[in-house]
Amino acid sequence: MIKVVENKNTNPISEDRVSVIEINGYLFGVDILKSKEVFPLPSFTAVPNTKEFVLGVFNLRGEIYPLVDISLVLGLEPKPIQTSDMVMLLEGDRAGLGIITDRIHGVHMISSNSIKSAKGSLPLEMQEVISGMVSDRSTEIYLLNLERVISALT
Repeated sequence: MIKVVENKNTNPISEDRVSVIEINGYLFGVDILKSKEVFPLPSFTAVPNTKEFVLGVFNLRGEIYPLVDISLVLGLEPKPIQTSDMVMLLEGDRAGLGIITDRIHGVHMISSNSIKSAKGSLPLEMQEVISGMVSDRSTEIYLLNLERVISALT
């Protein structure tokens, strides 16, 4: 969702709301419209003969969703599973999936003029799925392009 706000100079600035998640020490922003809900790590069932980023499947209110570790798509080490982990349920056009995260840092408003290029500051694999970055209190938040992430998973 893009909201237009007026600044003091009466120039419109578009703002997006992103959920900020942490994976392996990196902060990532996910468009809030792509995120259906967030919940503690559920019990899940491993599925044999799947790709290494598929941890298994879980049942949420009668619906079955895959649970994936996108750290591998991001070029990071596999995320160790911990009982304190959270899952963000993403809803796409065709299906939904849960991504495992270390923690959720809440929802942030990001203005379009604060987004910078992340090229050159990240591993090449990560650059493929990052649409930009913003600095928030001396911390970088990398904005995930979920279409590219999902394409890399299929």
